[in-house]
Amino acid sequence: MVGRDEVHRRGYGRLDLGDIITVAIGIARAEGIHALTMRRVADELGCAPMSLYRHVADRRALLLAMLDDVAARIDLPEPLGDPAAEITALMSAAHRVMAADAWVVTVLVVDGLASPLILPLIERLVGALARAGLDGRRAIAAHALLWQFTYGELLTTHHARADAWNRRMVLDSDPQRFPRLHAALAELDPDGGAERYPDNLALVVRSVLEQVGPHH
Repeated sequence: MVGRDEVHRRGYGRLDLGDIITVAIGIARAEGIHALTMRRVADELGCAPMSLYRHVADRRALLLAMLDDVAARIDLPEPLGDPAAEITALMSAAHRVMAADAWVVTVLVVDGLASPLILPLIERLVGALARAGLDGRRAIAAHALLWQFTYGELLTTHHARADAWNRRMVLDSDPQRFPRLHAALAELDPDGGAERYPDNLALVVRSVLEQVGPHH
């Protein structure tokens, strides 16, 4: 993350949008998107809040720039002829990048924002669903289901950390009163979410494509 010392060395006049986005993403990763304010970013950069507005109009514009940064880091795989393989490769590419930035889910779902840089991935995803035999409303429904699964997995994995409040709530509860909950928690690997994603994604893709018959 760009820090005060580096910005001071460069001088305030050389502050650019890249610096601002890098610091903003660092705050969101470390403390959650709720902690992100224009003043907080300015404090981290060691500059006055007004300096930021030369590069970004407001917090909404900053969030959009952050989404652009995340989307630009998604390395799209080479096109694959098999629809199931194409869908899996595209969703996996998005998941790999978003796993480090779970705050993205809140911005996409709650704030309703999105980056146009994700459109090439979505175009290929809908195309793969169409080649598999899903079109129209079924393709849109399947597309939504794939993202809903991925968003849910990212949030669940993020909140399954050992220091998460909801995990501490369960650990501090009475195991005599909630025996099944404690037994399930004992089996949970806080760091295993990313490893489980490919297997779970395969189940979702298989379920989606079963709508068009066994030959797919």
